[in-house]
Amino acid sequence: MAVIERSFVVKASPEQVFAFLADHANDPQWLPGLVDSRNFTGEGTDYRWEWTYRMAGISFDGTGHVVEHDPPRRHVVETRGGAVSRWEWTLTPEGEGTRISLRLEYTIPIAVVGKLAEKLLLSQNEKAADEGMANLQRIFGAL
Repeated sequence: MAVIERSFVVKASPEQVFAFLADHANDPQWLPGLVDSRNFTGEGTDYRWEWTYRMAGISFDGTGHVVEHDPPRRHVVETRGGAVSRWEWTLTPEGEGTRISLRLEYTIPIAVVGKLAEKLLLSQNEKAADEGMANLQRIFGAL
């Protein structure tokens, strides 16, 4: 599994950030490559949805579900389907804002894209993570 870790501070309360991140209808607003997020059901650790993600010109469909929901501190999601991932969000008050820390573990669907493309995709995913974090800073305001 590949791992991406990011941490940054935004000008919003932990409650505001948590509400945004925990509503996965918002994901296409900040997550590069996410084409669609739909069919939401449940709440808390029963929250589930379907998604479509585009990587290297290939679309993957899958499902997401919340495995840990501790407002406004921690939100953990696992996805299955064309890609398998675990998104661990930790929110900490910092000054007049919130430190957002993300640990993302994921697998690249090598069988679909081929072993030669793996390193390129790892690099592209690092850039997409940076872009996604920049999008969240734009949405909430960077400190």
